Amino acid sequence: MRTTLVAKRKAKAESIGPARRPVALTIKGNLEWRGWVDRGAVFCRTDTSKLVDAALVEYLRSRGFAEEPPPR
Repeated sequence: MRTTLVAKRKAKAESIGPARRPVALTIKGNLEWRGWVDRGAVFCRTDTSKLVDAALVEYLRSRGFAEEPPPR
């Protein structure tokens, strides 16, 4: 008797769950730096993405960039 294997179909994107936002930035750094960023986020009672967003807004405003940031 011969057995035929058939691959399962991949789940459609909409059936996996709510749509996720695409990655906007990737920052490379060593583990020591990443730990520092994580500790800074905990200190500010936020997560790293929100910390980086707030830091960018503050930095750009301090340089005279007056445009309001769009929603993330």
